[in-house]
Amino acid sequence: MARVAPSVGSSGPKADTLFSLPVTQLTIASIRPSKFKLRRELGELTELKESIARVGLLQPIIVRKESDSRYEVVSGHRRLASCRELGMEDIRAIIADINDKAAFEIQLTENIQRESFTPLEEARAFYSYVRIGGKRGFAYGSVSELARSIGKSQEYVSSRMRLLRLPCRLLERMLSVDGFTVSHAEEIALLAGDPVLVEELSNTVITKKLTVRELERAIPLIKAGTGVDQAIELAKREIKLNLKWERPSQEDDPAEVLLRRTINLLESTLSYIDNASSEIEMDRALYDVWINEVRLKVHDAVDGAIFCEKIRRGRVPSNYRRTTDQLFIWSG
Repeated sequence: MARVAPSVGSSGPKADTLFSLPVTQLTIASIRPSKFKLRRELGELTELKESIARVGLLQPIIVRKESDSRYEVVSGHRRLASCRELGMEDIRAIIADINDKAAFEIQLTENIQRESFTPLEEARAFYSYVRIGGKRGFAYGSVSELARSIGKSQEYVSSRMRLLRLPCRLLERMLSVDGFTVSHAEEIALLAGDPVLVEELSNTVITKKLTVRELERAIPLIKAGTGVDQAIELAKREIKLNLKWERPSQEDDPAEVLLRRTINLLESTLSYIDNASSEIEMDRALYDVWINEVRLKVHDAVDGAIFCEKIRRGRVPSNYRRTTDQLFIWSG
């Protein structure tokens, strides 16, 4: 009778840990595919079959028991399929006592390491893990729990799942274009509520060959109401000036994001102006014009933007009115 490896608990065992457990021979006919369909296709098996035919199966598959004579594959779907196609009757296997959640995590971790596992398949698997209800919703845990179990960051998991907001056909077309990466698609998915805007921005990424860095800076500006072309131009200027950048959260007010970035841009401009001031100080006439017509106006613009931010946050009475000759008080 086949020996069953002891239970490894519900915290999410790794496949390499299970490989240290006892190995037995099982008939291939007694093993069925996993109930979790994480991949549409197993990919090309020719090289794997040639390797198995030449040197044998070096690494056993992992299965879990369904009944006294039936098993379900957990890890090693490609190895099992290759052995089956080669006409082999038996296969080396480890029988592990693991639950559905652990089996799902092992399969997901195994697939993530393969280049043939597409970003869309990955996104669907992540969504199935955290989703509550529905045909493919298992509710095994939160985004943070999933990230921890597969060795990825929460941002990575959340960004992947954002892809599901985009229409499949559009996403597949995006990823088939040279220079358009999954990171571009993840950024554009932040605007998925506006299909027309998504289409426009997708075409712009392709025609203008935007970098992900440019795109991630442009997206919050677009969400705040800035036109696509203008937002991209502003994003490029910010990068050129090496301005400080913090990705806004989903809860951030788009208008406040725009105001903060305006303040950063103006303060950076003021720094450039001060550097120039020291170079032209010897020319008194030019220096006086520079200070009054350039520096003081940019200085006032900084304070104006800060004042607008206070108005947005409700820190200024709604009936407040400022006279045109009233200077802002510098708060920096």
